[in-house]
Amino acid sequence: MITAIVPIMLIVGLGFLLESRLRQETRTLAQVSIYVLLPALVFTSLLTTELTLGEALPLIALVLLLTAVLWIIGKGVSKLRRYGQEEESVFLITTMFMNAGNMGMPVAFYAFGERGLDIAVIWVLCINTLTNFIAIYYVSRHRGGGLQAIRTVFTLPTLYAAAVALVMRCLGLGLPSLLLQPIQMLGRAVIPVAQLLLGIQLAKARTQIGDHLPQTILPNFIRLALSPAIAFALVLLLGVEGVAAKAAILLAGMPTAVNMAIYATEFELRPRRIATVVFTSTLASFVTLSALLFLLG
Repeated sequence: MITAIVPIMLIVGLGFLLESRLRQETRTLAQVSIYVLLPALVFTSLLTTELTLGEALPLIALVLLLTAVLWIIGKGVSKLRRYGQEEESVFLITTMFMNAGNMGMPVAFYAFGERGLDIAVIWVLCINTLTNFIAIYYVSRHRGGGLQAIRTVFTLPTLYAAAVALVMRCLGLGLPSLLLQPIQMLGRAVIPVAQLLLGIQLAKARTQIGDHLPQTILPNFIRLALSPAIAFALVLLLGVEGVAAKAAILLAGMPTAVNMAIYATEFELRPRRIATVVFTSTLASFVTLSALLFLLG
C-alpha cells in the first residue's frame, strides 16, 4: 500500500515544488506526453501484453458501464438540484472522468506491476476516447456544441498506435529488439513525466481556488468513493477476477481528471470551480487510494 502511493506523492510533490519555485510551461511537456510517450506506451503494451481479448473485453465493457452509471447519477442529481446547463456540465465532467493517465497508470504499475500497467493502458484508451467525445461536448455545448470532438479523436496518435499494435498481434508480427527497446523506453517515460506534469498542474490550480470548496464535497464523494463501489458491483456482474478486478476498482477510484481543468479554461466553463475539484480530489485521493489498496489486499 505505502510502496504504491509514496513514490507517486514524491514525484507529484517535486512537480508541485518545481512550479512553485520556477514557472513552468506545461504545454510542451503535455504535447510530448500526448504525441510521443503515451502512444509509445500504448503500442508496446498492446503488442507485448499477456492480456487476452477475452480479458480485455470485460474491462472495456466495465469502463463503458461505469461511465453510463455515473452519467445517470449525474443527470439525476442535476435534475433534483435543478441545475442549469452550465452547472450540470460542471457536475458531469468532474464526476464521470477520472485521472486514469497521470495518476491511474503509476498507481496500477506500482501496485500490480506490469499486468496492472497493461490493464491501465486499456482503461486509459477507453477513457480518453470517451473524454474526447463526451467531456468536450459538455464543456463546449454552452458555446454551440462539441462537433470538434470527432476531429480531435482522429488527430491523436494514440488511436493509431493502438490500431497498428492490434493489427500486428493479429498477424503474428513483432518488432526486432533494436526497435522495440527504444519505443519501450519512451513508453516507460510517460509515468514519471505524467506525475511531474500533474504536480505542476496542481500548483497552477491552487492559485485558482476561491470560494468553491463547499461545491467540491459531492463531486469528490462520487469520484473517490461511489465510483469504486460501482466498479466493485460491475466486477461481480461481469465476472472479472484477480488482478484485473483489483486494478479496475482502483482505477475507478482515481481523482477528477486534470484535463477537465484544462478544457474548462479553454472553453470558459467555470474554470475556478473545476480547478478546485481537481485539486481537492487529487489531494484527498492519496488517503482514499491508500484505503482502497488496503481493502483490496
